[in-house]
Amino acid sequence: MNEKRRSKRKNIRIDGEMIVDDLVIACHIENISEHGIYVEIDSNDPLDLSSRISVGTELSIHFQSLSDELLKVHCKVIWSYRAEPQGLTEKIGMEVIFPPPGFIDLYNEA
Repeated sequence: MNEKRRSKRKNIRIDGEMIVDDLVIACHIENISEHGIYVEIDSNDPLDLSSRISVGTELSIHFQSLSDELLKVHCKVIWSYRAEPQGLTEKIGMEVIFPPPGFIDLYNEA
């Protein structure tokens, strides 16, 4: 299968936080591209998450870059789904809105 993407994905495993309205959710950033982030969330309360995180939701992701810079990245949810390997995991793909310079640096370093 040949995927058509604007830029290549790069695997990167960084813990972060998603901020949706007044809710702070621990997340695991699994990969990034120049214009996107893929995260996974371990959830004990899937109903609350699914009501707050749906396609089109805008949110912020905060995390430390490889050079220890605090990055705050504004994103829009493009897709999400739940998986149940050993508990409940939410998988979310997001578009990065106006990637900050530190995010572009991280992508180039990864």
